Amino acid sequence: MIEKILFVQPFGLKKEHLTDEILIWEVYLENFLKSKNPSLHFDLLYLPIEQEKGRITISSFKERELFEKQMNGLVSEIKFKPDKNTLICVSGTTSHHFLSSKHIGEYFQKYFPTALIVFGGAHASARPNDFSYPNSPFDYVIVGEGELPLYNLLIDSATKQEDPIIIESEPISDLNDLPELDFSIFNKYMKHFKHLSISLSRGCPFKCHFCMEKNLSKTKNMKPWRSYSPERAIQEVATMIKYGSEYGIKAYGFYDPIFGMNKKWLSDFLEGYNFGDLTYAWIETRLDIINEELLEKLDYNNFNVMYGVESFSKEMLRIMNKTSNPSSYLQKFNNIFEIYKQSGRLFMINILVNHPGETFQSYEETFNVLKKMVVEDDIDPITFNIRFYHHFPGTRNYNNFNQFNKKHGAVAYFPEWYEDEALLEFGPYCVRPSFELSLRESFKTYTILYQELLKQHIQNIKRKGKSKETLGKILISKRQIRALDEKMEKFFKFLDDNGIEAKEDLINPVL
Repeated sequence: MIEKILFVQPFGLKKEHLTDEILIWEVYLENFLKSKNPSLHFDLLYLPIEQEKGRITISSFKERELFEKQMNGLVSEIKFKPDKNTLICVSGTTSHHFLSSKHIGEYFQKYFPTALIVFGGAHASARPNDFSYPNSPFDYVIVGEGELPLYNLLIDSATKQEDPIIIESEPISDLNDLPELDFSIFNKYMKHFKHLSISLSRGCPFKCHFCMEKNLSKTKNMKPWRSYSPERAIQEVATMIKYGSEYGIKAYGFYDPIFGMNKKWLSDFLEGYNFGDLTYAWIETRLDIINEELLEKLDYNNFNVMYGVESFSKEMLRIMNKTSNPSSYLQKFNNIFEIYKQSGRLFMINILVNHPGETFQSYEETFNVLKKMVVEDDIDPITFNIRFYHHFPGTRNYNNFNQFNKKHGAVAYFPEWYEDEALLEFGPYCVRPSFELSLRESFKTYTILYQELLKQHIQNIKRKGKSKETLGKILISKRQIRALDEKMEKFFKFLDDNGIEAKEDLINPVL
């Protein structure tokens, strides 16, 4: 019978956080299970923080003996000793955590062989069979949301398994059924964080081909977007802020895949939201569900908005399946952008380049719009989050890549990059996007055009005269320019070392 549950957040080899906000999947799971069985005992190992504290120091998973020694030290400090009545829950945020999670599971299998080990999260939902291998440490692999599957393991008296059992999740249909948030499981780690975020909704009805969300949220026979009621959402925000204030947290955010999908919900939520002077929050949403009235309410409550625009090429928007009507979508962006220009509000737009199907023309179409925003509208490029495509398992792109190969000439050089630690840094980037554009040419084009935006921004600042503020902005842009050069040099060396696209094969000119 399960009496104790240990949550484990995996780490990355390079000590790099995807975010400086604490990931709170453990809170939702602990709260739910505790509400069902108050006698359960819980603890948490948040390994990225233990790594930051110098208690996890390995630079390669080959350093198994050192890793096991350091894990022994950490496990000796938790509230209980793992045994046959313990469920160890590991969850990887992305496929970057696949190898880390395997080594964590194998550690517990070696030192606490009677404990049950379950894995969930992004990679489990994308490729659950990857955890079925000889002498796998995992007893159960959960696809989708974890609350109900874990509860069922408890009431069904789960046992050790010779081979992992894959459990298809049954999602929570009404988030109001979840217990009220209690963050106390994070007490021992909160002093290491500056931001705190929660989710007020789950799921997304859109089907962007590059996104993993559809794979993470199995929503058969229920609405793909589910949320707390506006009143309950406000209550949970208040709980978050009260808890965060005890640790000096000033910035808060939301992990919702798409914030405020329902306009009435968002309007009602913002009407009752009264934390504007206490918080500095970012949300991410789509520009085609926002209007001027909602923007005014967001601004009044001190919300900053990130928009997943992704591209200004109509063809790329179709290929990405971002919208079925690119012309209307881009016109909506123009309308929203005009409102921002007049109000001076802070915003950010996400741009995705090197998506399968990308060409020189689509690069030019996207960066021409960005350049116009910098040159004519004097927009700081820091508001552009320009990302190079990552080939993540679980996306439609990944699962149907042959279609992109046949139609566009796209090539994925390392589709199983997550299985080799030597590929973790650059392997996800290694996709040739089209017949006419090689991977090297694409990365060089991305680097040069991004740097041009930053250089133009520097010229804009210099025309305004010198001040402490303007000099600071110039230094930030110069650092970004240097960082882009350094990353390109490092990436090209990686390609050379792995024999990907020899330099002499590059015959197309860069824009």
